[in-house]
Amino acid sequence: MDGCPIGVDIPAFVRQVRDGNLNGAYQVIRDTNPLPAICGRICSAQCESQCVLKDKDGAIAIRALERFAADFGRTRMVKPKLVDRTAKKIAIIGSGPTGLSAAFVLSQRGFSVTIFESFDRAGGMLRYGVPEFRVPKKILDSEINDIRSLDVKLEMNCLVGRTFTLDELFNREGYHAVLLATGAAVPRFLDVPGVNLGGVYYGEEFLMRVNLMKTGIFSRYIPNFVIGSKILVVGSGNTALDCARSAVRLGREVHLIFKATEDDMRVRSIEREYAKEEGVKMESLARPVEIIGGPDNFVKTVKCVRMDYAQLDKKGNWTLDEVPGSEFEIEADTVIVAIGHKPNGLLAKLCPGLEIAEDGTIEVDEDGLTTLNRVYAAGNVVSNARPFIDAVASGMLVAESMAEKIN
Repeated sequence: MDGCPIGVDIPAFVRQVRDGNLNGAYQVIRDTNPLPAICGRICSAQCESQCVLKDKDGAIAIRALERFAADFGRTRMVKPKLVDRTAKKIAIIGSGPTGLSAAFVLSQRGFSVTIFESFDRAGGMLRYGVPEFRVPKKILDSEINDIRSLDVKLEMNCLVGRTFTLDELFNREGYHAVLLATGAAVPRFLDVPGVNLGGVYYGEEFLMRVNLMKTGIFSRYIPNFVIGSKILVVGSGNTALDCARSAVRLGREVHLIFKATEDDMRVRSIEREYAKEEGVKMESLARPVEIIGGPDNFVKTVKCVRMDYAQLDKKGNWTLDEVPGSEFEIEADTVIVAIGHKPNGLLAKLCPGLEIAEDGTIEVDEDGLTTLNRVYAAGNVVSNARPFIDAVASGMLVAESMAEKIN
């Protein structure tokens, strides 16, 4: 349990699974986890690194058991807990994992909660930034509906600073506090020649387009999604791996290139092995140095260089240097850059007085309170890009602080 950021009673739910009581297992998980079926699919499973059997026979597959319990232990209708509602209203900006988790806590504490989302569907990165094969939309919709059943309201197509201002939420709509949970979905750019060529996409953009391909929205508003037959994905995290596996499912030949070794990738080893089984070609200890275009100004090849461990830095970590004379080229007509992401800087412009750090994150105190009165922030907009489960934990923790302060 020490490894679980949200404190799920892991021994208790595992015992319930062992005894065949899947409904009981699900109830144990959902006492503290607002998104159990999603956690069972994409959680980084930090708990498994703390399992007492890890060094003996291997850790118990806690994430897989959680998915099993969530898929088969959930009754057809989740009965919401009856709570006494206060007259105090809280607005949550963003319906991603942080916003949904905060709503779960605050609603159970008796507050009237409304989530405002800028898109037309709730879910944030869970809907638009995670592929269908990892989080099916019917699973996401089911989890969101369970939270809505707690008397949480959802308002779509609402952009803070444009549709309404924070002052309007407080003074006109009567909200007692606001939680900013807008995430960190702005991509970090690759600094090499050729990034402006046609056929270069960023990971978040690519995944959003893929997720919209099955909807009418895609055909009406995003008609020009042209990808070639040979795709090079740059990056070593979950976004990069999701892009590579999605591209394989579109029938493309895919290379994944990254500077470190496969063991140093910021993904679960099982996800990496899935990608290799599916046909993703790993190009480790290498990095792109130039994207080369053809006569039509679209990507033609990518010039790369080999990397190797050189020496220890002051912190005792190995540094990576380019290997002289190791340049090589990979034929590609599409490049997807997925080397990290950061919060949207637009929030600072739309919310005057909100203090922003140099890396784009919102400055908060230990309770999650920003420099604006009664305005809190949680999740990746505060911590920058962190694993999914950390965003959930942050939303729940700040929600608890808000409940104490407002009461």
